[in-house]
Amino acid sequence: MSRVYVKTLGCKVNTYDTHAIETQFKALGYELVDSPDQATISVLNTCSVTENADKEARYLLRKFRRENPEAVVVATGCYAQTDSQKLVEMDEVDLVFPNQSKDTMVESAHALLQRRTQGDTQPLSSKLPDNVVAVSANRQGHFKSSLQMIEADPSQTRAFLKIQDGCNGFCSYCLIPYARGASRSVPPDQVLAEVRRLIDKGIREIVFAGIHIGDYGHDQGDEQGFVNLFRTLMSWPDMVRVRISSLEPRECTEDLLKVLAERRELFCDHFHLPLQAGHDRILKLMRRTYDSKQYADNVAMARSYFPSANFGADVIPGFPSETDEEFEHTLRFIEECGLNYLHVFPYSMRPNTAAARMPGHLDAEIVKQRAKRLRELSDRLKMDYARRFIGSEANVLWENELDPQERRVGYSSNYLSVCSLRQEELAPGSVSHVRIKGFVEDGRLLGKILTREI
Repeated sequence: MSRVYVKTLGCKVNTYDTHAIETQFKALGYELVDSPDQATISVLNTCSVTENADKEARYLLRKFRRENPEAVVVATGCYAQTDSQKLVEMDEVDLVFPNQSKDTMVESAHALLQRRTQGDTQPLSSKLPDNVVAVSANRQGHFKSSLQMIEADPSQTRAFLKIQDGCNGFCSYCLIPYARGASRSVPPDQVLAEVRRLIDKGIREIVFAGIHIGDYGHDQGDEQGFVNLFRTLMSWPDMVRVRISSLEPRECTEDLLKVLAERRELFCDHFHLPLQAGHDRILKLMRRTYDSKQYADNVAMARSYFPSANFGADVIPGFPSETDEEFEHTLRFIEECGLNYLHVFPYSMRPNTAAARMPGHLDAEIVKQRAKRLRELSDRLKMDYARRFIGSEANVLWENELDPQERRVGYSSNYLSVCSLRQEELAPGSVSHVRIKGFVEDGRLLGKILTREI
């Protein structure tokens, strides 16, 4: 049997794309395996949000080849879009599929494997798809490819569902509009049909993902597309838990909050609202669409509807010309705003972005130290938030994962990591009502089962 290994770097949208890739391979009869040394085809779904993400991609592709010299090695994803030339030049890589042609990757990789199996070892005339020209250092246009809904594999305990891709924002530090293309949405009827399929398959939670998900429907002439979609979904009597992967702060609107609050038992009260910086001068240089007061007001409004919600943010320390005082202002703002965890992305100069041409790029050690302080703050905020729920009750969706003590691991609606007692036998994908007893290893919480399945 042919075997495929797919490794994902980056965001939840990439996670969805990987599930779709795996589903396509399974439809061709492939077995999914857990390491490249077992695979006949190894695929890396790359990220390019930072220079380190690019370096990690190159390292992993070389590792794939080293561990399995006979396998077909494929690079796809954002790095394959923004610097396909670099990947084409790598001897370890057989095929390169930028995001704009990702939907043709599986068939091409399968065809190459079949050729080799039949003894044809002639090198390909191009590692890229037909009519795709290699680009380097992000020297490309803002493309707009089709957005195809591909059935996700519902074998996971929760399903990721990509309803939007691309971005029209062009923040000064960001490659995403070039890596993902223009904003585009899956038509509502297709989204609703896929949600219905997942519910009928027994999925208990759906994570709605997109690069700029609050833009959903705008390209189809519906400025309220995102709110309207959830208004429909929340009206279904058998709707399951809903989680939104990430929202731009100004798109966490009162109209949306009102719709979500109508079915509190279904909405996972977990908001990820990218901040990037807590100082207005830096936000303006970044070309963000809000100031710090607007951000804080949106968090406060969301908290008024969902008082126990978990609030997270992306933060970029070390943006060009950021002063010590401005960084300290960001630290204070995060605490005053009541955020509960941070995803820290140290500023990385990306090719052909506006920030790359700005004066005042900081020494790498300063950026590193600021990132360290933000991560330490995040660890403290995360523990402080979790501590609030000791003694309370929660509904936990159990995952496939077991911790090192063989306890089942799951997540509450507000994304607290919870484990069961050792002797509890719980089915992945089931939901239990638990009482939170306290901390165990790594900041995880222990949940005592009150109702095994709800």
